[in-house]
Amino acid sequence: MQCFIINIVILVNLFCFFAVFVSSKKIPDYVPVCKKSNPQFEKCILDAIEVVRPHLSKGIAKMKIPPSEPLVIPMLEIVRDLESLRVNAKLKDIKVYGVTSFVVKKLKVDLTKLAVDMTVMIPNMYVTAEYDVDGRLMIVPLRGKGLFKGNFTNSEADIKGTAKTITNKKGTEFIQIKDIKAKIRVGDSAIKFNNQDRENAAITETAANFINQNKREVLRIISPIVEETSEAFIVQFGNAIFRAVPMAEMLPE
Repeated sequence: MQCFIINIVILVNLFCFFAVFVSSKKIPDYVPVCKKSNPQFEKCILDAIEVVRPHLSKGIAKMKIPPSEPLVIPMLEIVRDLESLRVNAKLKDIKVYGVTSFVVKKLKVDLTKLAVDMTVMIPNMYVTAEYDVDGRLMIVPLRGKGLFKGNFTNSEADIKGTAKTITNKKGTEFIQIKDIKAKIRVGDSAIKFNNQDRENAAITETAANFINQNKREVLRIISPIVEETSEAFIVQFGNAIFRAVPMAEMLPE
């Protein structure tokens, strides 16, 4: 469960930042514009991150970008029925602190192929969420509802993607995501479930202890689901941005 939150958080924060650069008609005056012809295009993006970063915590109203401290995700639903993981979980009012401290460890952009290869790390995150879960992780029951709390350190996401151009009926070109692959690594974590259902309190405590004591094995089991969810999220969220801004404005010469 916690890894779903981490990956979605990283991606939401990245695309909120990315939205600042692609909406050039509404771009705030303090944001540097990175032109396609810039021989140091990647450095321009990295420098621009540091300019924009202080504004992300309170949000950027002009860009309709919400505050990121905390970053709030209203709802996240996870449903899977696998041999080692059966879960039906609803998370509400997810609040994440620390996301604006993200560090871009690697950024490679191929403008000719419209390809991006990047690694992003968040040093420290604190997460709270209301949960309602029923299922099983390996041999351990997952059951109950209440408040989830988690501390996460050195979480990383590797994202590789390619895009293509499409042309509308008016002859205007837009970018459309073609392929995305995402990988996530969690450095360390500590989680706690405050169960409101006394009948299942012991079950929930057992599950939390099992997850904390078997972090690597748990991550191995749920990673394919996390990556699948993240890739679908990137395509949906990213293309919504790309459809709103012509390529000529997104990547000015």
